[in-house]
Amino acid sequence: MDLATLEPGSELFSQRITMTGDAVAGYLAAVEDDGDAYAQEGVVPPMAVAALVMAEALKAIELPAGAVHTGQELGFLAAVDVGAEVQCTAKVVQNSVRRGTRFVALEITADVGDERALTGRVSLAIPEEEE
Repeated sequence: MDLATLEPGSELFSQRITMTGDAVAGYLAAVEDDGDAYAQEGVVPPMAVAALVMAEALKAIELPAGAVHTGQELGFLAAVDVGAEVQCTAKVVQNSVRRGTRFVALEITADVGDERALTGRVSLAIPEEEE
């Protein structure tokens, strides 16, 4: 993807993601969380929802080598049940170049039905290719 074409306000992606038990188990293994509280409640860890949405956003951008995830701000508004279908979106809110580095910020959301479960902003620093 040509990152220079990402206009602030444009939608990067909108898709449904099913929060499967396998995805939750993979997330818990990756963060070395061997507790069973989430399984007992049948809910997805909030950070797992954020991680899955961010992963889809970063795939959509097709980040080049050297890109750095510089930060995130997240708000968790509702629990997401295992097996739920989540409508995820990412919009470009900033895209600028300073001193050879492109700074991109994305606004992400995740909704279950009519209820917003997650809001957030993800910031990236991407070295510009030299011509």
